Amino acid sequence: MASDRMKDLAPEFFLPPQTNAALRRETVRLVAACAAFIVILGAVVALTQGIVVTV
Repeated sequence: MASDRMKDLAPEFFLPPQTNAALRRETVRLVAACAAFIVILGAVVALTQGIVVTV
């Protein structure tokens, strides 16, 4: 069960970063990962649906 796995995690896992720089770095990584996911998902949809993209 998911809640059992969460109990095994260290409490530090749930704390925010200690400094503003670390928080900014984590935020940038999350935004970049989300953008990459959306681009990859769009490419997969375009390829599977036969959508032609010209540059």
